[in-house]
Amino acid sequence: METVHDVYDPAELQPASQRARMQEVTLRRIVARAAAGSPALRQTLGAAGVTPESFTLADLSRIPLLKKESLPGLQGDDPPWGGWLARPITDVRRIFVSPGPIYEPEGRTPDYWGFAPALFAAGFRRGDVVLNTFSYHLTPAGAMFDGALEALGSVVVPTGIGNVEIQVKTLHDVRARGIIGTPSFLAMILDKVAAQGTRSSLEVAFVSGEPLPESLRGDLEGRHHVRISQAYAIGDIGLVAYECSQRSGLHLAERVLVEIVDPATAAPMPDGEIGEVAVTFPSDLYPLLRLGTGDLSRIAPGACACGRTSGRLERILGRVGDAVKVRGVFLHPHDLDRAMARHPEVTRYQAVVTRREHLDELTVRVEASPSPAAGAVAESIRDTTRLRAAVEVLPVGTLGSDEKKLVDRRTWE
Repeated sequence: METVHDVYDPAELQPASQRARMQEVTLRRIVARAAAGSPALRQTLGAAGVTPESFTLADLSRIPLLKKESLPGLQGDDPPWGGWLARPITDVRRIFVSPGPIYEPEGRTPDYWGFAPALFAAGFRRGDVVLNTFSYHLTPAGAMFDGALEALGSVVVPTGIGNVEIQVKTLHDVRARGIIGTPSFLAMILDKVAAQGTRSSLEVAFVSGEPLPESLRGDLEGRHHVRISQAYAIGDIGLVAYECSQRSGLHLAERVLVEIVDPATAAPMPDGEIGEVAVTFPSDLYPLLRLGTGDLSRIAPGACACGRTSGRLERILGRVGDAVKVRGVFLHPHDLDRAMARHPEVTRYQAVVTRREHLDELTVRVEASPSPAAGAVAESIRDTTRLRAAVEVLPVGTLGSDEKKLVDRRTWE
């Protein structure tokens, strides 16, 4: 278990002034190197009136936000990277495809996605047998944690999502100490263990991809005696912030530069003010500058008793724009538009996201004439969004003309 000053990387304890100097040096070096290979980076710097050789940390606020929701269009115009890949394709280990589609490169460096410090803070250690229940298919989540566990020296069981009965049997057979996945799937696993009248060998769990309500964490930790930690990450970059044992917010990872900005102007917000999370990834492979995540948060006040000196995100407080995350997958109205385009008889639709017993539910209500088969519409939605949805076919005129296409009715403590 984590103790004060027990960290994976000594840089987590460095003075803030030293961190700022290191960020300055790293950013200048990476921008100068990456600009040679990335036309999108060169264009971005030129539009901001700075050169790669002279770029400094102070110039960062002059860079316009690169909105995550714009990446599918940018990559579609210049496939597959939108001009942001800065090194030869031989330096890419894997190409992932997130909904949008958004193509994400994985470099060949160990723990490319940067999760080892987060897992260490969560109590994962060398030799631990760990079930990794994130998907290994198309999207990067499974690989993100696989690489981090390898860096820690843990033993990975790549179970992926689904097959609860097999997951529970495997957990018992291999005597897993740790498990990684979404909060809702972790709850399903632990509840299945309890329903069998057995007790698992699990001691630590790590979750991401969905909000972790404190009521759910308290319930699961109280009933199953598993320490549950969480992190904030994005598919294009990897780890952004993570939790320590103090649970005083999410520590900003050393590998990225994080700003809280005004969503409308991109101007940095004072500490304590709510704004959009913008992440800069100083990478000579995929050097994204000021990626606007669409997530709202603020910097938590004060220092953390764990000894880490980085800033901390309080938590994710909401979203900018229309996209919502459902079962760990971003869902955009334009994704649903592509699904409905397969059914010209659909004249209007509305997707509603709710939550029941800690599980996200997606219901898509469609007006159509003649009425389509609900199963066919659901299949189109799954093809374009990778999400299962219940489809309700309504009489034409049921939905108002001013109804939003995507409505999130979930609430979080």
